[in-house]
Amino acid sequence: MPAEARTFRGHSSYSGQSSWHVATAAAGQKNSMLSAKNLLEQGCDFLISWGVAGALDPQLDVGELIITNAVIDNESQYFRFDPDRLSSLTRTLKSLNPKVGGLLYSTKEAVPLATEKQELHEKFHAEVVDMESAAIAKVAYDAKIDFVAIRCIVDRADCDIPMVATSTLKENGEVDIFQLLASLAQNPRQIVPLMRLGFNYYSALRHLKKAATLLQQCL
Repeated sequence: MPAEARTFRGHSSYSGQSSWHVATAAAGQKNSMLSAKNLLEQGCDFLISWGVAGALDPQLDVGELIITNAVIDNESQYFRFDPDRLSSLTRTLKSLNPKVGGLLYSTKEAVPLATEKQELHEKFHAEVVDMESAAIAKVAYDAKIDFVAIRCIVDRADCDIPMVATSTLKENGEVDIFQLLASLAQNPRQIVPLMRLGFNYYSALRHLKKAATLLQQCL
């Protein structure tokens, strides 16, 4: 999402022969795959799936940082990458006390209900869920380069996400404000949980910004 990309304070940073390139993908596997391939065309030799995620493990709380090199998609396609890269990033982000090495489940559709999260946790033993990481991991795997997901929890496993939060997103990841207002007018009970989710989202962004600062200092 654009807000998640902005935690890097810009689109690129450089130091000597190294550089970070940041690409926004919006939500979904198709968008993520295209953005990942675009990064390869820019010469990137390592991909990070960056942004927020939902918790499947009830032990995880909002704002916790997750680092993993293991991803499974909704078709049970499994990816795991070089543990050395994971260890290096873990040392870099040590001060943020990240949760390391769990399994990330990546789906084509949003998982808004707590009951759905519980089912996925029990079935796949995954800790977190997002809609992008599997597509990025697939691009990295095909290109024979490394991959790591760095995600910050935005909703707990026992939390239902209001449907308006996912149904009013445009293709570019921005919110359709008119559709949002219309949906809230039809179902005002979504207002409080939407406000709570918004607070959690910006809390997660603050944690991502700290992580981004540490990563950029490594160049």
